[in-house]
Amino acid sequence: MRLLLLFSLFALLCGCNTSLGVGVGSGTTRVGIGTGGGRTSIGVGAHTGGAVAFTAHKDFLPNGPSEIYTSNKKAVMALRDGDTTTASKILEANLEKYPNHPDSTYYLGLTRIYQGKRDEGFALLKSYRAPDNYRMTSEVQRSAAFLEKKPELSAEKIHEVMNKNRSDGYQREIRERQDILPSRW
Repeated sequence: MRLLLLFSLFALLCGCNTSLGVGVGSGTTRVGIGTGGGRTSIGVGAHTGGAVAFTAHKDFLPNGPSEIYTSNKKAVMALRDGDTTTASKILEANLEKYPNHPDSTYYLGLTRIYQGKRDEGFALLKSYRAPDNYRMTSEVQRSAAFLEKKPELSAEKIHEVMNKNRSDGYQREIRERQDILPSRW
């Protein structure tokens, strides 16, 4: 019953970007679930030290004025639905109003790759700049430069890898900022 409850909670949380963790255990088995920063994780471990974990990296929009956040969200939903024309129009309009906005630049780059315009898409991804997040910026730029050299990869695989690395950079930046704070104020 507990396991079913956890898996139901996992399904519900897959689209969330808030940090949350839940865990239960009986005997020597532990089951846990957590979500945050564009990814959701679930894991099962035994007292003997063995464990199995699953992590899904999702699209996430960490910054921007509410107007552009809402607009970017519509574009991401259009991209998920396969409507690259709508996603492209929204993201282009966003970049006209907010030049170099990191989320609009990122998703327009991915949209161009889905549209078969790989050179343009990778150029956008390599120009990505998140001013307050060096780690996320470097992960996106580094990943784009690497993936550009892999013509055999599908747009879906590129999107998946980019999301994973972007999320990892975001999480690393948060950890590094927390590491410099004193443990007690």
